[in-house]
Amino acid sequence: MIWVGKSTQQLFFVLLITLGLGNEAHSQDTMRTVFRITPRFNTAGHFPFTGSLLNNNLNFDLNFFYEKNNYGFFLFKSIDLEDARSYINYLQPGIFKKFDISTQLYMRVFVGYLFSQTRGFADKDSDYYTAAAFYGSLSPSLKVEHTALLFDLSQSVKLANRLLLFYTMKNFKIELYLWHRWEFAKQFNATSASLALNFPAVKIFREVSMLNTISYQGYLSSKKPDFALPKGVLISVAFPINADKK
Repeated sequence: MIWVGKSTQQLFFVLLITLGLGNEAHSQDTMRTVFRITPRFNTAGHFPFTGSLLNNNLNFDLNFFYEKNNYGFFLFKSIDLEDARSYINYLQPGIFKKFDISTQLYMRVFVGYLFSQTRGFADKDSDYYTAAAFYGSLSPSLKVEHTALLFDLSQSVKLANRLLLFYTMKNFKIELYLWHRWEFAKQFNATSASLALNFPAVKIFREVSMLNTISYQGYLSSKKPDFALPKGVLISVAFPINADKK
């Protein structure tokens, strides 16, 4: 169900009710604490959930992810290292609730705020967002994810759907992304896709590893947002840090 409201108070009221739903059984896996810190360098500016490559500038992002007892939060900060005014400069905090649907399927419901930071801590186009993400396991090697993201909720509502299929083989991971972006007010939509290869993780320290990814991304539709590149290559080097409490 997609709900679009004009009142911020109504929006948070509905989301807080949603976050409070669910009496799923807690297994040892859902009860454990998950805390990961992931610094990453990228050769191109991109929006992971709307499928847009923005420029070919070197950029850096940092993600904090915490989950315990099916509740959690994340904090994502992105910095363009070559252009302080580019749209890649933003801060995205959020909270979420996890729902275990079956042993092979679960979902998370998110709510948060995106701070656009091209000119200051919060530009005028900063706004609320909400999302529902489903995670499924088709086999031990084949996984699927789908995320429906509603953003710019109080200004000009937009919907981004992201479908991800990934297959793991001998520590290599192949990822196929498909994005569809729809602007309700303008009746504008665009579709892009990406094929990515994740190389085997390299252990650096006990809780720190290095992960290299290369992907090719481009638009499948004749239309695209004005700010986006039609196609491009993205290379990322991430250093995931497992900070779970033992």
